[in-house]
Amino acid sequence: MRALADFVVSLAPPPLMVAIVFAVAYLLVGIPVQFRRGARARDAFGTLAGVFVALAYIVLVVGFHPGGHMSPR
Repeated sequence: MRALADFVVSLAPPPLMVAIVFAVAYLLVGIPVQFRRGARARDAFGTLAGVFVALAYIVLVVGFHPGGHMSPR
């Protein structure tokens, strides 16, 4: 798990990656849901997916990457 955390943190700074994984999850879940249930469902399910994936990323970085939660000053 630590190797995965090291790889993920090496891709981009953590705040940027949180925004990226949120956007990707929102699009992957939201677009198909929009065609089936409409725009309201897209907003609801896309946002939920984005929030949960972003939280999972934050847990991965804080829990398994040493110093990943520390930003350089």
